[in-house]
Amino acid sequence: MRSLGRIPWLQAPAPPEAEPRGFALPSAMLMLLLVSLMAAGGFLITWIDGQSARAFARSTEAFYVAESGLATALALAEAPDPSVPPVSAGGGTATISFEPLMDLGPTETVYRVKSLGRIVAGAATFERSVGQLMWVAGPPRVPGALVLVRGTTSGTGFAGTISGLDPLGGACAPQPSPVAGVAYWGGPPPTPDSLLTIRGSPPERRMSAAVSVAAETGVRWTELLASWGPRPDAIVPPDPWPTPGADSSYTRMAGSKALGAGSSGRGALVVEGDLTLDDGFAWRGLILVGGTLRLNGDVSVRGTVASGLAGGPGVAADFGGHRLDLRFDACAVAAAAERLTAPAAAIPGTWYEVW
Repeated sequence: MRSLGRIPWLQAPAPPEAEPRGFALPSAMLMLLLVSLMAAGGFLITWIDGQSARAFARSTEAFYVAESGLATALALAEAPDPSVPPVSAGGGTATISFEPLMDLGPTETVYRVKSLGRIVAGAATFERSVGQLMWVAGPPRVPGALVLVRGTTSGTGFAGTISGLDPLGGACAPQPSPVAGVAYWGGPPPTPDSLLTIRGSPPERRMSAAVSVAAETGVRWTELLASWGPRPDAIVPPDPWPTPGADSSYTRMAGSKALGAGSSGRGALVVEGDLTLDDGFAWRGLILVGGTLRLNGDVSVRGTVASGLAGGPGVAADFGGHRLDLRFDACAVAAAAERLTAPAAAIPGTWYEVW
């Protein structure tokens, strides 16, 4: 049999060639690098989020510190030059500044109050500022030793001295000195004669009808008696009368009262109705009467007496025929008026934050 021999184009397949050596290591290193970068990015994002959260927390703390400063300013501010020392709160400090915007009268001003809250955390400082417009009033200021809102109604003269001169008054700001002997809105005032001496700068001062009692003196009768007004040390009754010779205090009396020698004292005395002063009564400070003031004996006052503050027709000062020794004392008035200072009030709708 004839042999076919060897066919050259029919050859056995060769084994596949192996992959190039060393390629798996760079691939693994590249994957490891990518995973490391992703992990580092995640850590960076977490760190940034943590820093942002801490910064937000510190900024919020600074905001509340600033709010505490604003509340302190509202509680402590008093005219004519309000100032509040730095306030420490919540681990930070609030710095308060007052910018006068508008004078409403001798004793009241509208201020723009700004409170800067600051928190120090390590090398970082966080600050927030808030502000508000505030009405700030000072102590009442009196224009005369005797202030009559409705003048006098009695035709009976009386004896004694009414003097608005106080040589030492300049030492007790903000009370002006000297003042008029008699300052009045209504008329007529007491008529000086051989038994009555009126001295002052000037002796008599007729107040302009265009200027209200509140604007001139800072005494707002309704607010003074309101629950949010200055807090009395004693309301008589039901409280007992303050001990004679006690420190300057604020005593308020409801209705009409009669006071004699046993009721002498010092400070601020506010009588809502009429006030009758009997023989021997002596006072050092400020007496404010809503209704009629009458004398029923010899009386001595070192300070100021004002009557007719509740307004209305027929409210007057009637002194009868007794002796009055009334001498303006700026220091006594200043000490008493401090107790009648109205608290500062925030003006609604004016709160703002400084960015």
